[in-house]
Amino acid sequence: MDSIFTPQPPVEGYADYIGLPFILRPGQLTENARQRNDLFPQLAEMSPRFSEITQPIEIIHGDADDTVRVEIHAKPMVDILPRANLVVLPGIGHMPHHTNEEDVIAAIDRAVARAGLN
Repeated sequence: MDSIFTPQPPVEGYADYIGLPFILRPGQLTENARQRNDLFPQLAEMSPRFSEITQPIEIIHGDADDTVRVEIHAKPMVDILPRANLVVLPGIGHMPHHTNEEDVIAAIDRAVARAGLN
């Protein structure tokens, strides 16, 4: 769990909140691996239509994320999605939605404003 949050520490109580003992059961680990393997062909099938998404999209990504590098996913998505906005958070790892609440709320507010919903 530490590696998922690195370089930030895990949020207090996170392991209890997600039910860590249940996630680590052999059957759950097998199912997680199956879902990950299935993800790539599913993304390949969906990705040609990504450019058709017209809703405003906010992408938040930490530049210290070693789980999913910003250059691999977030930056290419900005080139594909016509209304995407990328915010790269310096020194933040893979879990900004848990460690940077203010940045996430600001992104939601921007998306709402850009969609004309406020």
